[in-house]
Amino acid sequence: MAPKTEGNNANNKTGFGLDLAEASATDNKKKAKSAPNLSAKASKSKKKQKKAKGSKRDAPSSIIPKVVSNRMIRRVGIFSGIPTLFAFLTIPASYLVTERGWIDFPSTVVLFISITCLGLGLVGVSYGIISASWDEGLDGSALGISEFRLNLGRIQERRKFQKEDRKRLKEEKAQAEKEAAKAEQASAKAESTEPTAEASEEESASS
Repeated sequence: MAPKTEGNNANNKTGFGLDLAEASATDNKKKAKSAPNLSAKASKSKKKQKKAKGSKRDAPSSIIPKVVSNRMIRRVGIFSGIPTLFAFLTIPASYLVTERGWIDFPSTVVLFISITCLGLGLVGVSYGIISASWDEGLDGSALGISEFRLNLGRIQERRKFQKEDRKRLKEEKAQAEKEAAKAEQASAKAESTEPTAEASEEESASS
């Protein structure tokens, strides 16, 4: 009887060992199968991040079309570049004229003319941007007076909308704070009434 039990135990042990080997093999297979899935998920996440970065980079070009941006740059170069060039050429030109004896320009006049040209150059930057046609299909006029009025009206409307939106958000925030304060006061009142109710119950019970 003893050898049989030992044989049975041996069989059980060998069977248990085989089961462990098979379980470890299946685990290894599962890990091997799950590894490509993880790598595939990682590659997909990397692709999504690349797409998100690309969309963020492409966002400014989608806001301002390339045709409109080139139009703005040209107009800024004309309305700002010419006065700025005159501002830099005023001093050498006045020096040349006074040296030749044609006209004697006072230094204050030369300085005033150069500063005025620089101011016109700074104004020309904003005017060149606003006076450009913001419609892709329309080139606009040479001076851009009508386009300047139209785009200035758009900017003013946008500012009004932003102010109204900020005001609305402030009102909503103030209302939420008031509601929170009312809720706190109601909870404080409820907590204060609970001890009085318990005291009255105790008094009634004692009486």
